Amino acid sequence: MSHVREARMLCRKTVELFTLLSHTQETGARRMGMTQELLALVTGLAHYLKILIRIALTGALKLEREQSARDVITFFLDKLHLLAVQGANPSAKRLIKGSHSESLNSINPHANLGTQGVTYGFRSLAPENAGDSPFSQVDMASKVSSNPPSDLCVRCGVTVEEDCVRLGTYQRWHSHCIQCAQCGKVAAAPVTKDQQQQQSSRSGDERDAGADGGAPRPKLSSARRPPANVGLYVYDSGSMKETPSFGDVPTVILCTEHAHPACRGGFQPVQRLEQYAFLLNVALRRLYLLLKQQGVVHLSPGSFTYL
Repeated sequence: MSHVREARMLCRKTVELFTLLSHTQETGARRMGMTQELLALVTGLAHYLKILIRIALTGALKLEREQSARDVITFFLDKLHLLAVQGANPSAKRLIKGSHSESLNSINPHANLGTQGVTYGFRSLAPENAGDSPFSQVDMASKVSSNPPSDLCVRCGVTVEEDCVRLGTYQRWHSHCIQCAQCGKVAAAPVTKDQQQQQSSRSGDERDAGADGGAPRPKLSSARRPPANVGLYVYDSGSMKETPSFGDVPTVILCTEHAHPACRGGFQPVQRLEQYAFLLNVALRRLYLLLKQQGVVHLSPGSFTYL
């Protein structure tokens, strides 16, 4: 079921909303224009949210009818309800705990690996792993960094907007940027024959669409791809280098064939939806710092004042 475009547009429009909110001190004609832009953004957000919820419900119905999975719709609605209940609380914890308060890393073996062990959302972005929201009221004065996390690739410095590879939460690489320093093998999954044909015909299709008004075929970025082969890659623990944007990052990555005893694993594949959620996480933290610098948000332990 196709959902990539809708998720991407929801991400983009949310980031646009954050950008608009960073200009709250505008006045005059610019202020009037911002009001119209805000209405358009809110309408667009509601539109794509509605479509994505409909896609999820349709998928649940298909599972129920075709795979006899009787509890799928109830499970989805329960998660949606919990998201609505906890969504306004930036301090809400989302890791699933066992009877002895231990974290449960595996709930459903057939679920997305990125969502294992969390009530909703993605495990890597749960507050317990990614840190509390900057708008949390839990003693943020002592732990909010003046350096927001980066959405750039650790290796090439270009924004990572699609499925990728992460180490921890805030260090991310394009799949093709995870490359063995010895043999040059990359972690990106090989392109299938169908994808090659789609890519080679894309430019021609777009030219034809401009001529006759027909819709071009979906771009390669909308095609479903297998995750990166991160299990075949490790990093040299002695190659760690301090960087202002990412902290300590490995500068030497090797495939398991060329690994040595000082190498460590930990790379994880990231699917598109998780990366879009990560981009929103970064954008929210940047918005907070901008509002704080502008004096719009005044932070005191346990309370907020919005001007």
